[in-house]
Amino acid sequence: MPFHFSSLRRLFSTGRVPDDARPVSRRQMRQRRRNLQRRQLRGRRIKAILAGGLVFGVGATATVAAWTDNETADGSFEAGTFNIELSIDDQWTSTNEMTFDSAPMFPGSKVYAPVFVRTSPDTSIAGALTVRGNGIDSPNAMAGALKYRAVTQNISAGDVSGFACGAGNFNGSATYVFGGESSTVALTTANTSTNEPTLEAASASIQAYCFEVSLPSDASTNAQGQSATHTWTFDAESVAPEN
Repeated sequence: MPFHFSSLRRLFSTGRVPDDARPVSRRQMRQRRRNLQRRQLRGRRIKAILAGGLVFGVGATATVAAWTDNETADGSFEAGTFNIELSIDDQWTSTNEMTFDSAPMFPGSKVYAPVFVRTSPDTSIAGALTVRGNGIDSPNAMAGALKYRAVTQNISAGDVSGFACGAGNFNGSATYVFGGESSTVALTTANTSTNEPTLEAASASIQAYCFEVSLPSDASTNAQGQSATHTWTFDAESVAPEN
């Protein structure tokens, strides 16, 4: 290694040899390596502590409790009402026994009677109406010979008192409930109407029916002096309002 004049000058001016110019023993080299290893180990520990602190910080944030609250809403429900009323004489408080406009019947005769149906004033739901003829289980000669048919139409409340029920109602344009323009059904047979008119809520509409009962001209003489009773049932079912 070349020795410069500047190094010699420092040697004589300070009176000591610089550390980097002195020879290094093996012991010193080992000591320096141990010191270097300690510094490296200490640095790794510091890094490990910092990393652990970061992990702890994330975990602490994730486990913090949150405040909660809730509110409730109540619903109220009320059932509607549905009821129908019958009338045979424009009086909705009368009995439901139809009165046919006739003297005692004879072969070939026909008698007529109206029936009016509506929902009650406090009804809040519309309904579909059907009519059922209940028939007669053990008919006598009179009942076994009788035939009937019926038509219907929707009218207003003001038309009830002037509604005419007679032969003129049974024409080609009528809406038939039982039978047809040229056909009848036996009074002894149970039957259900073929149509379902709608009754509006709160008596807003009235369905008028006209019944015709006839004793055919070929009725047996055994029917003389006898009588017959028949019941028609008016069924109404509420219908869901359209949205």
